[in-house]
Amino acid sequence: MLSIAFVPCAALVLVALFISGFLVQQAIQDRDDAESGAITMVEASRGIAALQRERAVALRAPGSRSATYLVYADRIDTTLSSLREIARTAPDAEVGYQQTIAVELLTVVEGLDRSDSLAVAGIDDEGRRNYAAAVGAYRARLDAVAGKMTESSRQAYRNLVASVDWSRFGAVETALSAATPPPVGQDAWRVAAGVVGRSLGDLAARQIEYSAQIAIDGGRRVLSGALAAAAAIALLAGVVMAIVLQLARRLPIPIIRCPSRVEVRPPDWSHLVSDYAEKSTLLAHTSRRTGRADLSR
Repeated sequence: MLSIAFVPCAALVLVALFISGFLVQQAIQDRDDAESGAITMVEASRGIAALQRERAVALRAPGSRSATYLVYADRIDTTLSSLREIARTAPDAEVGYQQTIAVELLTVVEGLDRSDSLAVAGIDDEGRRNYAAAVGAYRARLDAVAGKMTESSRQAYRNLVASVDWSRFGAVETALSAATPPPVGQDAWRVAAGVVGRSLGDLAARQIEYSAQIAIDGGRRVLSGALAAAAAIALLAGVVMAIVLQLARRLPIPIIRCPSRVEVRPPDWSHLVSDYAEKSTLLAHTSRRTGRADLSR
């Protein structure tokens, strides 16, 4: 009886351990993916910043500015596309959403830097179209993503938009796009450009850090939940097994005794011997009188 009860209980424990192991393994994978995505986001933002510095220098060098502009634009756009894919495949919806906002802000910073690099290098008729397109694209994207940032980032953005530097920088962008003289001098323009660029870069960095923290916390939370679930499943299986085995010990077990040998009674030959003796006596008596025995009886 104990063996019969032990087999399904052992199978239940094995299934529970398998499920627990699967949950823990999946949670570890999700945590690693979240942390890897966060690290990649940070490293990619640093790589974009390095490419932007290289582009600013390359655009000042003699040669085809259009070719240089397109080379760096393609390299940075490829990196941004990779980051969008990371955000799209994030293991958690909230992490993916926050990472998407971070990528959008990085794209805004790239649009501003792209247009500003063209302006510093000198805009000719060939490059003015690229400049105006870059300015319009990053401004529209910034307006769209501003309302999705955290409250502290939104407040920082509102402070930036209300500042004198933002107004000066925007006025120069408008003048350069329209091929009119800038309303402020070179020094004031560059100071304003530095403030605006650093402020938007800080917003992007803050969003990247926020999305990374959410990813790491979410991965750890998933792993903790999986470990707790695994422990609960294993404990439940163990309790069920103990209960079943305890009940099996208390059940009455019928005892069936099999005889060690079969007793065979010897045949009773007494009546055969009696009949034979009676017939033998009759045969002898008849033979003396008639010489013939009557064995019909």
